[in-house]
Amino acid sequence: MERRELTEAEHLALRQALSMAIGPLKQALYGETMERWDQENPGKPLQFPAGRPLAELVTLKHAAEELEGMASAVAKEAGAKGASYADLGAAWGITRQAARKRWPMAVDPGAARRTRPPVDITAFGGKARVGFDSADGGWWWVAAAANGVSRDTGLEEDAPTYDTSEEAAAAAGAFLAANTGPKEPNA
Repeated sequence: MERRELTEAEHLALRQALSMAIGPLKQALYGETMERWDQENPGKPLQFPAGRPLAELVTLKHAAEELEGMASAVAKEAGAKGASYADLGAAWGITRQAARKRWPMAVDPGAARRTRPPVDITAFGGKARVGFDSADGGWWWVAAAANGVSRDTGLEEDAPTYDTSEEAAAAAGAFLAANTGPKEPNA
C-alpha cells in the first residue's frame, strides 16, 4: 500500500479532531488541580505560569504513547495478514529496516521465508549464497571466504537486508574479496 501525504485541509481536520479528543483527557487528568488553584487563589496567576501548557504536554505524551501502542497492534495485524516489513515501512514512511526495528515481531518469520530460490556465487576462493526473505521483504547473503571467515546476514539481528539481489550479491562479493588473505587473529 502506498502512503499518501495529507492535504492542508486534511492536516487541519486531523489537528482539530486530535485537539477535541485531547481536551477532555487533559481536563480529566489535570483540570481538578488547575481549578483548585483558581478557587484557592482567585485572580492570582499560577505560581508556575507554564502549568497549563505543561499539563497539555503531559497529556499529549500519554496520547502519543497510546497511539504508538495502537500502531504496533495494527502493524502486527498487517504482518499476520501477509504484510512484509517493506510494506509496513512504506505505510509508515520509513525504510524496511526501520520498520523491522520499530515492530520487531510484527511479521511472522515462519510465513513463506526465503521463497525465491537462492543464488550461489563462487569468487575470490570463497562461496556465497544470496536469498530472499519474504517476511522481511529483503535480500540476505551468507558466505564462507577463502580465509575461513564466514558471515550470515540472514541470521544477524541488526544486519542489513538489501532491496535487490544485485545489491546483496555485491555485498557478499565485497566480503569475499576482503577475506582472501590470512584470517585475522580476532576474527
